[in-house]
Amino acid sequence: MAELTLMDLQHHLAQLETLLVMSRVLASTLDLPTLLDLIVKAGREMIDCEASSILLLDSKSGELYFEAASGGAASIKRVAVPLDASVAGWVCRTGRPLVIGDASADQRFYKQADVESLFTTHSILAVPLKVKDKIIGCLEAVNKRGASFGEDDTEILTTLAAQAAIAVQNARLFQQSDQVAQMVHELRTPLTGIVAYSELLMQPGLRPEMIAESAHTINSEATRLAQFINDFLDLTRLESGRARIAYQPVDMGFVVRDVVQLMQPRAVECDLTLMGSIPDDLPQVKGDPARLKQILLNLIGNAIKYNRRGGKVEVNLDLCSDQIRVQVQDTGKGIPPESLPHLFDKFYRVPDAEGWAQGTGLGLSIVKQLVEAHGGKIEIESQVGVGTTVSFSLSPLSRPLS
Repeated sequence: MAELTLMDLQHHLAQLETLLVMSRVLASTLDLPTLLDLIVKAGREMIDCEASSILLLDSKSGELYFEAASGGAASIKRVAVPLDASVAGWVCRTGRPLVIGDASADQRFYKQADVESLFTTHSILAVPLKVKDKIIGCLEAVNKRGASFGEDDTEILTTLAAQAAIAVQNARLFQQSDQVAQMVHELRTPLTGIVAYSELLMQPGLRPEMIAESAHTINSEATRLAQFINDFLDLTRLESGRARIAYQPVDMGFVVRDVVQLMQPRAVECDLTLMGSIPDDLPQVKGDPARLKQILLNLIGNAIKYNRRGGKVEVNLDLCSDQIRVQVQDTGKGIPPESLPHLFDKFYRVPDAEGWAQGTGLGLSIVKQLVEAHGGKIEIESQVGVGTTVSFSLSPLSRPLS
């Protein structure tokens, strides 16, 4: 018995040492996705459980979402969780820790989370994430290995949650200030053009061609400004989970044909060949046809914009490893290897001295959010001087929508 007590003491000391290390790491991490991954990994390791997850309250909608998970539940996507019928919701509403020995027998357990993550929850420990008196979410440990969750586990996870909550709040504030600064920077250029050319129009004695050129520039910059604002608002709604996705059975072959036909005039104007390869009898997918069309319009638009005259754009649709795969392949100038990791970053444009980098810098960020909202994954492969291939996958619809 004494030996067991000593082992428990040594384990507890190791947990406290990990907490000290994590305190410094969390305090110095301002990238929110990285921070959330660190928190759930630390929770799983310190509590010695099969999985750990973090759920955050959306400050605008008040809804609760899974944001990150580690261990067996790591595959879970950003899923909304009901406040009135979930363990995390109960913890957020009461502000108290909760231990459940048999999740399947507890009405507060939200079973859909296991369905989404293909994971089975047996026992769960959940603690609130608090900043002062404000609850911003919940940290969970799932399936304690070889034992039941005890008071020490609750104490350790509560301490980690206290550190995590402050770090999450700081990262959110930094993210907001950084986004505002970037947005202001992006707005400045078109606004400067609009002001400059409108002032020019007020000058007396302008030639008709100068008036026409100024009006054209004002219209172009105003259109660009409106597009940027629309894209930014769309991305913000998608990231916060407030964008409406109208799921229904969708024939991706029909969507691809529709978009290819729609983009043909632009391809012809740029002296490009645009074609689609669509096999027969592909299963339908569960998706929003308007949003899937938006994805393809963006990807094909990029393939045309950054191509070379006389080049090709191919849109291929096939069934691969029980997934419907969509590929948009071009023969354009390609993307440098150092730029590939940043393509889905907000406001990022591939540096180009020839002036090819145009647009809002938000298109691919929106595409990624939309693909992930459909349960898919997007990848980009590119070779400078050869071309670029963008692929994303969707799960076929195996049963009727309820």
